[in-house]
Amino acid sequence: MKLLPILPLALFSFFAMSQANAVDIKQNNINQCVNGAMKYKVADKNTATKLCSCTINVRSKMTIGQMWEIESYAQDNKDPSSLPYVKTMQRDLQQCTEGLDLKPPQKPS
Repeated sequence: MKLLPILPLALFSFFAMSQANAVDIKQNNINQCVNGAMKYKVADKNTATKLCSCTINVRSKMTIGQMWEIESYAQDNKDPSSLPYVKTMQRDLQQCTEGLDLKPPQKPS
């Protein structure tokens, strides 16, 4: 019972920490994507940064419920591409590539 007064503070700290680290996690994902695109010679750094920033931004809008629904479809051997938000995400991801000079992946040197 002594922990009850501390619980709201602990929850606030958890959510504050999550918000503070959210940008760092997103940037880390962008950096990993850029490094991978450059490693496999798909794009130069500038192009890879544009592509990765866009695709990570699109993916970051997916809710946990949507991820669970896609996973449920996959486990039931159903195609999740019929889900409306998946169609929207696919369209948005395709737009991320428009106007960019992307090459087929190559083996790293």
